[in-house]
Amino acid sequence: MRSGEVLMLGDINIDTVWPVDKLPGAGHDAYARSVNVGLGGAVLNTAIVLDRLGQPAAMLSCVGQDLWGTQALDLLRQTGVNPGYIRIRPELASGLIFLAVTPDGERTMFSFRGANTHLAPEDIPEKIFEQASILHISGYSLLEDPQQAAVWRAVELAKSKGVAVSLDTGLEPALLTRAELCRLIEMTDICVTGPKEMKELYAVTSPEDAIAKLLSLGVRLAAVKLGEGGSLVADVQGSVFCPAFSVEVVDTTGAGDSFSAGLLFGWTHGLSLEASAVLASALGALATTVFGAGLSLPGKQDALTLLKAQRENIPANLYKGIDELITQFGKEP
Repeated sequence: MRSGEVLMLGDINIDTVWPVDKLPGAGHDAYARSVNVGLGGAVLNTAIVLDRLGQPAAMLSCVGQDLWGTQALDLLRQTGVNPGYIRIRPELASGLIFLAVTPDGERTMFSFRGANTHLAPEDIPEKIFEQASILHISGYSLLEDPQQAAVWRAVELAKSKGVAVSLDTGLEPALLTRAELCRLIEMTDICVTGPKEMKELYAVTSPEDAIAKLLSLGVRLAAVKLGEGGSLVADVQGSVFCPAFSVEVVDTTGAGDSFSAGLLFGWTHGLSLEASAVLASALGALATTVFGAGLSLPGKQDALTLLKAQRENIPANLYKGIDELITQFGKEP
C-alpha cells in the first residue's frame, strides 16, 4: 500500500447544529436549546479524523471568499489537513448546512452547497497524484457540474498514477444520480455504503448480498454500514461483522464519515480486515457522542480508550484486531 496523502474530493461547509425536542409540522415553530457552529462536509470530516489518526490528508474543494468560507478555512487550519489544493472563488457563496438534531440523535439536514459545486476539472492538479495513497470521493460530488466533471478528471488521474479510488456513496446520490454513481463504483477500490443505497442502486436487500455485489464489480474493500446494527466489512479473502459499540448517542452527524476514516487508515497502513473494521466501528460510535462534526470528531486516543474499555463486549474473533491496533498506535508518536 502507498503511504502518501489521502486526497479528499468533496464539500467544505459551515455546519450549524440546532438541538430541538422535535421537528415542527408545516407552519409551526421549533425552539433550539443551543446552537453549535463548526466545520463540516462529509469528506472533510473524514480528513479530520484521518489527521487525528496520524494519516496525512488533503482537500480538493472550493469555497467562496465570504464570511463562511473564511471561517471554514480558519477552522481547517487548526488541523493538520492540507488546505493547499482548495480553490477560492470570490464571486461565490460558500457552503452552509442547517442541521436539526432530535433527542434520539437523528439529524435532519438542509444544505446550501454553494461554491462546492463549482470545483472544476482544471482545479485538479496532476502532480499531487504522484505520491498520493488514496483518492476518496463523496457521492454528493456527482450531483452537479462542474464538480462532477472534476470527479471524473480526478479518477482518471488516480488510475493513471496507481492511486486507489475510494467512494462513500451517500443516499441522496443513489436516489438522484444513480447511473453516474454505478459507473463510479465500478472504478473504485474501496466502497462505503448502506443498505438503502444498495437497494436503490442494485435492488439487493441484505448486507451480505450488497457486499457480494460490490466485490463482483471489482471493489477490493467493501463496507456496509448498518447503524445500530453494526457493520459488515469484506474483501476478496473474507468478511467481518462488527457489532455497534455501546455509547450514549447525542448526534449522528459525522458518524459515517468517521467510519470511513477507519477503513482508509487501515488501507494505508496495511492493517488486517479485523483491525480496520473494529477501528472504523469505534470511530463511528465515538462521533455520535458529541454535537456536530468537524473539530468535535474523535482521534487515535479516543479510539484506543473505547476499544480497551469495551474489548470484552465484542466477539472474540475481533480481539486480534484490537491488539493489532494497540500495537500499531503504540509505534506512532
